[in-house]
Amino acid sequence: MSKKEKISILVPFLFIIYMVLLVWIILFKLQFSISELDTVRSINLIPFHYDNEIGVRFHLTEVLENVAIFAPFGIYLCMFKHEPRFSIKLMLVLGTSLVLEVLQYILAIGRSDITDVLTNTCGGILGIIIYHIFEKLFRSKKRANKVITAIASIATVLVAGGLAVLLIAN
Repeated sequence: MSKKEKISILVPFLFIIYMVLLVWIILFKLQFSISELDTVRSINLIPFHYDNEIGVRFHLTEVLENVAIFAPFGIYLCMFKHEPRFSIKLMLVLGTSLVLEVLQYILAIGRSDITDVLTNTCGGILGIIIYHIFEKLFRSKKRANKVITAIASIATVLVAGGLAVLLIAN
């Protein structure tokens, strides 16, 4: 099997692992037991509105976390062999975020928030921008994919190792 074939198989595999982790983080809040999840069903359709906390106008940490968690989504969309147009990538990121927020509401396992949809989408767009910066930096899609695949592989191993430690500790 050539290096090109290995990378073309590795990218979808890493993407699947990323998607499983994304669902686990967003829907299940990194919980190992469904019974430990909060049974909250609320919806906020006012962007960047936090009515539960007096004096809190903006949650920078939450915004940055949402952007960071969705940036790989945008990067992966650019790495696939048949890369979709920007408008399709944008709809995929927005749609995935929206589906996850709706599922939180339907399953009563979190607060559905338009702010999350907006910041997740910004994260996906940031990932697309990062990918194109790598593509320009390495002067080809092929080289950019190799570097990003190596980085993603290392990150996946580190995250999986960290989660294994959490599982053992619990």
